[in-house]
Amino acid sequence: MEALGIELLNGLGLFATLGIVALGLGIVFGLMGVINLAHGEFVMIGAYVAYLVQDGGLNYWLAIPAAAVVLFFVGSAVEMVLIRRIYQKPELTILATFGLSIVLRQLAEILFSKNSRKVSNPIPGATDVFGITFPTYRLVLIVVATLIVVAVLLLFTKSRFGLTVRAIVANRGLAESSGIRTSVANILAFGIGAAAAGVAGVLVAPLVSVDSQIGLSYLPGAFLVVIVGGFTRLWGVVIGAAIVAAVQTGVTHYVDAVWAQIAALVLAVVMLQLSRSGSREVTI
Repeated sequence: MEALGIELLNGLGLFATLGIVALGLGIVFGLMGVINLAHGEFVMIGAYVAYLVQDGGLNYWLAIPAAAVVLFFVGSAVEMVLIRRIYQKPELTILATFGLSIVLRQLAEILFSKNSRKVSNPIPGATDVFGITFPTYRLVLIVVATLIVVAVLLLFTKSRFGLTVRAIVANRGLAESSGIRTSVANILAFGIGAAAAGVAGVLVAPLVSVDSQIGLSYLPGAFLVVIVGGFTRLWGVVIGAAIVAAVQTGVTHYVDAVWAQIAALVLAVVMLQLSRSGSREVTI
């Protein structure tokens, strides 16, 4: 029973991590139609922000708003300089963002070298949860990541800004003719998506070695979550993260991690085929 409880908590941790990493991708990929292969590097930048904040003697938790601000401006700049010119051109967005990911990794290596950096655990130790001992920081990560995901989802579903984004997704031409400044909405949406990835990088930094390749570990899983949850449903990111986390945790428990990745990939392929055979509705 204890082993099952630990696996459940591990699954919740994976769900929270996948959810917050995939949330930003869901915004730019699912809602804006941009295939951003540099999304993992936004996570990497967030992790380096956590390292710099802690290395500077500041409180680790200050890295969350710092990374959100830094990545918001990075994402906004990427949209204005690069993405804006190639909307509705998937093949160009793939090439452009792939090139951007290489540039960002090389910049990270120039600034920080190829050596990995370490972010200290801000909340060491373990906590008893219903008789199960589990790392305290991982419990906090689950709570913080869940709150951030809910806040961003509410922003896109309950606010005027969210209504504007939904109008643009539904019919960009009609939205523009109605006086909606689609360029401003695109900048804000892309910036928020990048900020979410940066916050994810901060949260996972104490659990991993921070280096220029860290983003490559999270990009495939984020795409799987978006595919499983549905391309055009932002709430689907939560559903997709829950499904992928459950599949990977379950298969890892009963078989091994390699088969868990294969199972998640097969699930994504099946969902992709189902989405192609069905009608494509835009919902958030």
